[in-house]
Amino acid sequence: MKNNSLPTPSPAVVLDRHLAASRARLSPEVKHILTGVLKEAVIEVVHEFFYQVDFGPDVRPQVHIVSHDLYCTCALEADCPAVTAVKVHLQRGLCEPAKMPRPGYFPTAPHRCPVCGARAGYNPRLSSPWRGAGWSCAQGGVSHYWQHQATALQAACAEKWQKLGIDPVTFSPPPSFRFPEGYKP
Repeated sequence: MKNNSLPTPSPAVVLDRHLAASRARLSPEVKHILTGVLKEAVIEVVHEFFYQVDFGPDVRPQVHIVSHDLYCTCALEADCPAVTAVKVHLQRGLCEPAKMPRPGYFPTAPHRCPVCGARAGYNPRLSSPWRGAGWSCAQGGVSHYWQHQATALQAACAEKWQKLGIDPVTFSPPPSFRFPEGYKP
């Protein structure tokens, strides 16, 4: 007699704190599971600055978005196996690297403050089309945002002066033209 039973679906792998990248370093069983998941990952660059990691239908959540600074949008952030998958693919040359934003531009709020390294969070009042997503620091508040923007602007100006071959210290504006006595334009 023929067995008409359907094939049993493989159990879905749920990426959570139990299957985080840091746990793989401690547990050979977790490492074995994540190694199998990472082999199936399909990675592509989306919206210039992000990686889309697709683990396939047997992994929950199936699709992860990893930023150029290697943080996942899921709750695991830098500890997500999607970040590990991006790192592995970049090291092996299996995917193209995402673009790095120009200094002072943030496509998303940074996870860490570039000034002091404390946690940073999104601040919509500071967002602009030229500077990107606004953020504020847990320690320095918005002052660290503006400090970082000033540093980026100073570096861009110094680079521009260097390309023009002008020393900003010795630069002086051209002399102004003096009108003859009594002439008022």
